[in-house]
Amino acid sequence: MLMEQTSHLLKAVLEQNYFQHNNQLYQSNKGITMGSPISSTLAKICLQYLEEKYIKHCLEHKDILYYRRYVHDLLLIYYHSRINAEKIYNFINQ
Repeated sequence: MLMEQTSHLLKAVLEQNYFQHNNQLYQSNKGITMGSPISSTLAKICLQYLEEKYIKHCLEHKDILYYRRYVHDLLLIYYHSRINAEKIYNFINQ
């Protein structure tokens, strides 16, 4: 029940995603508007999900040797022979 209510609330917030530029109002059709009060929270949730789903696995299998995140900046040290930057980049940007 709580998850369903949370989902409905989040959907309502995302559908009310407006921003203003040059005195003209726009509604974002994809993603969250920069500066929105909820944008940093949703970004953090998404990054934590990626860390749990993908990065943790790569760290356990020693594909990635070092991983640190500060807000939305990432620092990765990885074995090029086991994984490449393009694969990491593409996965994170999906």
